[in-house]
Amino acid sequence: MEMEVKTIEKTGKVENSACGCGSGGCGSHSKSENPMELNPGLPERFQLLHDGDHVVEFGSGLGNDCLLAAGVVGIKGKVIGIDNSEKNITSSRQLIDSQKISNVEFRLGDIENAPLPDEYADVIYASCVFNLQTNKQKVADEMYRVCNHSGYVCVSDFVILNDIPDALRKEASSVAGCIAGAEKADVFMNYFQKTGFTQGGIVEVNKVKLPEDLLEKYLSAEMIKKYNDINSDEGIFSVVLVVEKPETCSAETCCHNADKHKN
Repeated sequence: MEMEVKTIEKTGKVENSACGCGSGGCGSHSKSENPMELNPGLPERFQLLHDGDHVVEFGSGLGNDCLLAAGVVGIKGKVIGIDNSEKNITSSRQLIDSQKISNVEFRLGDIENAPLPDEYADVIYASCVFNLQTNKQKVADEMYRVCNHSGYVCVSDFVILNDIPDALRKEASSVAGCIAGAEKADVFMNYFQKTGFTQGGIVEVNKVKLPEDLLEKYLSAEMIKKYNDINSDEGIFSVVLVVEKPETCSAETCCHNADKHKN
């Protein structure tokens, strides 16, 4: 089954998902009261982790999600967090040292050029990081490169279905920075389809509730009503994407985005 570039239907369902879901259910179309609450503990919630897995978080921040993952993969597993902030890496290392955790490592690095070998990870995940990147395609390419065959990539971030006013986007990004880079859902999906992932898709959709006073500055009363209607395509959505790397190589799936090898 090929990965489809899906659209979020007004019924709130995303069809033909290739993954199994944990809490929240596949294709749920609910409303998030807090734009900053972007699905903590993603791999655990979606039952992607197993004992002994190698797991990588792109944009690990202070390292809390890595510790959650470490508890699932156990002492036979390994969790690596990558972040480009020296301050975050220092804090993360102090955290694992204080708790004497041996199966977690934090590396300073750029997720557009991840400091990891090919086909290292069974699961790669990122939460509210993808939209902040200058070259999103390169990040998707790196996820594909580092991911094992039959491994999973799980990404949570914001998307839109219809254009939103630039001024609203700018001010909303002060609440949650990754809103600034939100693109249409099919564009978001295409980064991963293009790089070689062949199965999977958007498995969860939550409509973001922005502050009413913010909406009133930029929208009509009719449009505000649509932004607050969970069945409307207007507004901003937080989504979870889960895609799987093919089990074996083919000419179409082994080049980590064939376009970059042209010329």
